[in-house]
Amino acid sequence: MNEQNQHNNREKLWELIKDVRYTMISHVTESQEIHSQPMTMLNSEQMNEDQNLYFIMRDTNDLVKAANTGRTQIGLSFAKPSDGIYVSISANAQISTDRILIEKLWNPWAENWFEGKDDPSVRVLIAEAESAEYWNVTDNKVTQLFKALKGGVTGEAGEPDAEHKKVDL
Repeated sequence: MNEQNQHNNREKLWELIKDVRYTMISHVTESQEIHSQPMTMLNSEQMNEDQNLYFIMRDTNDLVKAANTGRTQIGLSFAKPSDGIYVSISANAQISTDRILIEKLWNPWAENWFEGKDDPSVRVLIAEAESAEYWNVTDNKVTQLFKALKGGVTGEAGEPDAEHKKVDL
């Protein structure tokens, strides 16, 4: 894939998820189970970031433990049903204690969970996106409702119009 396509894919992905602050992050546990937990994405447009997603967490978080023991493959799921946006990202997790990065990401929300940005338990999960799949429903709500009702009457399901794409990042 050429650099321009990669850049376009990343821009499209960012447009879809930039207003979706909450994500479910999945990883594989020591017992080979898939575990997911909600997290708040800390990226902002001011960061000029097009590949990594950032999350602040405690050093005791299961995601930190997984990444530190070599289980670095994670999945991130974003959804904004009101806008018909659904995104799944496959990423590689890295854990950072970089004070400059923590300073850049720090916000009033984090104050509720830590004893300040110098708290020794603060970690940053850096999710380096490798690939993604997204669905962007383009039908408006009335059209979706009409298709559902028509399907109920005719017995033929009407699929909503949606842009669906798998992309390498």
